Amino acid sequence: MSKIFSLPFYTQMDADFFYKEFVPFLQKYHNYLYDIYFTYNMPPFMNDAMGTANIAEHAKEGVGAQNKRVFDAMMQIQKKFGIKVSATFNNTLVDPTSENLDLFIKNLKPLYAKGLSSVTIPHYSWMLHGKIKKEFPELTIKNTILKKVSKPQEYVDYAKVGFDIINIDRYNLRDRDNLIRLKKAYDRYKIPMVILINEWCKGLCPAMDEHYHYNCSATKECSDAYFTTSIGCATCPSWQNQIPWYNLQNANIPIKREDINELLEYIQILKLHGRNDFMLMRQSMDIVKRYADGNEIVFEEFDKYIKLQKYDLKKFEKWNKFIKNCKFECWDCQMCEELHNTQVSTGLNF
Repeated sequence: MSKIFSLPFYTQMDADFFYKEFVPFLQKYHNYLYDIYFTYNMPPFMNDAMGTANIAEHAKEGVGAQNKRVFDAMMQIQKKFGIKVSATFNNTLVDPTSENLDLFIKNLKPLYAKGLSSVTIPHYSWMLHGKIKKEFPELTIKNTILKKVSKPQEYVDYAKVGFDIINIDRYNLRDRDNLIRLKKAYDRYKIPMVILINEWCKGLCPAMDEHYHYNCSATKECSDAYFTTSIGCATCPSWQNQIPWYNLQNANIPIKREDINELLEYIQILKLHGRNDFMLMRQSMDIVKRYADGNEIVFEEFDKYIKLQKYDLKKFEKWNKFIKNCKFECWDCQMCEELHNTQVSTGLNF
């Protein structure tokens, strides 16, 4: 087991961190990285689900300069460390027309000629015509997580149409029954599955589609971070204050190595978060480091949270086992609440 992580590249990483920390990290741990995924904005994808075009504008760098800086760094990394690099084009609001497909192919050709080895695209229908595979025969093509591929039949449909890597919805982090079925489909089609593991977002979030819709459609005139708007602040920022055990309901990987290895019995690649967030990218790097170094505690940030809450550890172990198949059916479950209540009472029995 080696190349099991898909690592983000933070768009506005400064040169000092890049040379003093990021490159030495890659030097030591590149054998654990399946790929590094990064931002690139070009027609028809002039923004994406992380709002990265607006990040470039706010940084006063501009999209063109950001594209060149990031792409040049990716090509150097790919050549030096043999890590596949993957450009992200995940704006689902871009119309899935033939015209946009042709425009995408036209603008992708120079990047492919320079060595780009992988892309994420948002449209299943674009793969039906075979144009992308014909023009870029060596290109690894991934679907966007925004399409929420989850059922085994959906996985098979995406495998049959030509996707080389298939992002599976993070919901499956807590649906062991479905993972077993997905593994059966994988054993038949052998197209690797990827799952996002440290986004710190509510499982089955009812506002996720709207959040990403906002980011994908944002312009210079509408470029405030979603969570700072009057609409967005009523979602995650409010839930974190309203629900004391909110972090227990997030769709994140388990803390311990043994539990992560159990997940890897079903999923082949673990996608890490942080393309638009420096601290999350550093957290992602730490997860890779701790796993590669053989630490029992891999997700240290979540472990720190659990210890800070002073939960009863025996009850935590029961909770940790239970959530592997809880399916985020929080309406009919009090496991997270009961664990949280062990801060002040250890007389609970579950």
